[in-house]
Amino acid sequence: MRGKNRVTMADVAHEAGVSVASVSNFLNKQPYMSEAMAARIAEAIDRLGYKVNSSARNLRSGRTRLLKLVIPDLRQVYFSELAEDILAEARQHGYGVIVESTTNNRARELESIASMGTHSADGLILSPLMMTVDDIAALDGDYPLVLLGERLFGVNAPHVVIRNREGAAAATYHLLDAGCRRIAVVGAVPHPEHDFSSGSIRTHGYREALAARGIPCDDSLLIETQGWGSADGLVAVDTMLESGLQFDAVFALNDLLAWGVLRELRERGVAVPDDVRVIGFDDVEESAYMVPSLSTVNPGREAIARLAVESIIQQVESGSRAPAQTIEAPYSLSLRESSPALACA
Repeated sequence: MRGKNRVTMADVAHEAGVSVASVSNFLNKQPYMSEAMAARIAEAIDRLGYKVNSSARNLRSGRTRLLKLVIPDLRQVYFSELAEDILAEARQHGYGVIVESTTNNRARELESIASMGTHSADGLILSPLMMTVDDIAALDGDYPLVLLGERLFGVNAPHVVIRNREGAAAATYHLLDAGCRRIAVVGAVPHPEHDFSSGSIRTHGYREALAARGIPCDDSLLIETQGWGSADGLVAVDTMLESGLQFDAVFALNDLLAWGVLRELRERGVAVPDDVRVIGFDDVEESAYMVPSLSTVNPGREAIARLAVESIIQQVESGSRAPAQTIEAPYSLSLRESSPALACA
């Protein structure tokens, strides 16, 4: 090590007996370098303790190696877990992530998009909740972009989506196969004609499964809620029981709703799954530790993170936005105590 002076690429080149250009090519993983030369440079870097000046490299390349993730609400467990998955995936590729929560606010969503003009990040992964089709023009541009969720369609960018309809139908088929016929949907959107939210699409999947089995949909079983939190699930069950509504299963459209459902059913002495089966949607980590443990639809959150990060980095490294395409994440059922898997015949 050369005293207290910072070691430079020129020092490494001199130590290795090569040119500065060769050291630069080595650090940037350029091809066509002999193994012997690469080994000499690597050994010189180790001996001298050379540290790459990433800030200077980023300035030269015009990249920050930062991605921006904009999500609706970090207080929603699904989104906080998704953010962690995206952070972990980006880290594996050598990128950092700036996470912004818009707290379900359209103006903040638009501000986050507008800030891409400052070049503070190389690309944007956006999960909008409040924006509408009238806002699609705000996403025009050539910066790398990946869209998540079901709020906006028709954007000129890759769009990673959950198979909400298919996952909801699978949950409903599971309950029907278990003998349930009065399946209440907590968090439902009874009139989804002009609603493209996750709740609307999941409600449609439920209706579709009933129709496929020749079972009419009783709209009294479609339970609207103020929000999608655990308190909303608790209130929904309280209202259902007080009104005398007959039901033998509950399909809660997210896991937080299902947690409230489980709590209120237990408080009321309703046995799960013996009297009422319960299934949720999202498969957040804590659902496996509920009492009873919650059956739920796993929407493929880790795959969503991987697909989104791979797409955005490909765009960053190619220097342009990718064309519009829909990328579907795989889903599965995680069947636990609240609605166990059926015994094989």
